[in-house]
Amino acid sequence: MLLEKDDVPLVSEGFMNEVHDEDRKIINEIFDEILKYEKKPSYNTKINIAVLFQKWFNHTVKHFSKEEKKMKKERYPNYKIHKKEHTRTLAEMHTIYSEWLKTNDIHILKTYFTDVLPKWIVEHIETMDREASSFFNKSKTINYTI
Repeated sequence: MLLEKDDVPLVSEGFMNEVHDEDRKIINEIFDEILKYEKKPSYNTKINIAVLFQKWFNHTVKHFSKEEKKMKKERYPNYKIHKKEHTRTLAEMHTIYSEWLKTNDIHILKTYFTDVLPKWIVEHIETMDREASSFFNKSKTINYTI
């Protein structure tokens, strides 16, 4: 398993924690298939990786979209910075996936999943998501007390 539940930081906004846990589960499924493919490449395993990666990409698009809508609605001051990071991340995911499809070099995916992704997830959640989550909660408190 690439990411244990405890590896993914929690924030004060419940919907964000739920979607991060869904991400973690899909990422682990993909990584398991990457390891299988690395050990014994097969057409079926490659298809499994492709299907799961597409599922993860679509899930991530929805995940980011939901966060961005909430940020806009709440007038989150660092919206543009956060959105820019989401856009960069989606582009990176697309590039890595396309490169793997073009070359069939499983090490492209494995390196991304082991060296880049876990560190990025933790850093993104501990910084950008935690800050946004705190802002959302302060906004709720202000709205309820007025």
